Amino acid sequence: MSDQKTSTLLALSLLFTPIAVPAVTPSRPQTISPSTISETTPRASVRRMKHQLATAPLLQAKGTYVGELQERWQFPSDHLPIAMTYDDLHIASWNVLDAGYMSWVTEKNSQGLSRSLIKDEHIYIGDSKLTIRDIHTADLVLEMISHPTHPRSILSLQECSKPFLEELTSRLSGSFEVVEHHGNAILFDRSRFELVNAKEVLGVFTNEPKRSFQEICLRRIDNGENFKLFNVHLPGDPTKPGRFEFAQYIKDTFDSNCTTVAMGDMNFNELEMADAMRQAFPDNSPFSIYSPYCTNISPYVFNSKAIDHFIISTPNQSLVTLNSPDQVMTKLEEVVSLLERL
Repeated sequence: MSDQKTSTLLALSLLFTPIAVPAVTPSRPQTISPSTISETTPRASVRRMKHQLATAPLLQAKGTYVGELQERWQFPSDHLPIAMTYDDLHIASWNVLDAGYMSWVTEKNSQGLSRSLIKDEHIYIGDSKLTIRDIHTADLVLEMISHPTHPRSILSLQECSKPFLEELTSRLSGSFEVVEHHGNAILFDRSRFELVNAKEVLGVFTNEPKRSFQEICLRRIDNGENFKLFNVHLPGDPTKPGRFEFAQYIKDTFDSNCTTVAMGDMNFNELEMADAMRQAFPDNSPFSIYSPYCTNISPYVFNSKAIDHFIISTPNQSLVTLNSPDQVMTKLEEVVSLLERL
């Protein structure tokens, strides 16, 4: 595991209590279409409403104590994907877990998952560096792309190993393109977008100057709308200014005529990211923060938390709708329920 991730996990294990600041409330209500409500149980219906409807400002972040989940965690990453719909575009983000960081799961048991599916599928295939878990993860990415009701046009992935990306790329349809920089990757549908510019941004984080993120500009083919996408895996040390530096970069490069979506594993909960954005835009932030549900477990304290987010600004007032777990992939709702204890 990288030194950055090591320091992140150790620091978060000590400073896991969320800061008590007001949350950013979406500038437009998150909507839910009556035609999409089709659940088999009241519990599932309540959960879907919770994920999709706008809520009042929160005084504390999402999450609860979940303990060591171990065998109950039947999912190939320690992060859950999140997804949204903007206009008629379905977008997802997921930290897929690089096999190079596996010791934090299998040996250190930092998140109480040492006997989970993650460990069971961490098996290298022959003499390759590809694992059974990598193949399973690629299967799920392809499932998101071909989802029957919410097929993804854009996906941002973090912690992608080269063997995983090679496997995934070899199985993608010809309409999808992969743009990758040092473990971060954005996939987009070329039948809907053309690539305008792609760059790796370095030197933003004072304490980790080699830590990079992606800045990708796309143009929508049907109406010419410009998109700026940030795919980020933020440094997670709460004693360092990484989240504030990222928010300031968004401010410094902001274009009010361009739809901007920052997404990824931000390593801080929704209130902490709201605080960072508020400092970057002290007068009136054009951005809204969307955190659909808990996606991860705090190391050693075993609290669930929402640290994967969408931070969005839209010039054309199009509505953003958060996708419920079943609109992301099959059986994801079962894993989400482990972190929310509904």
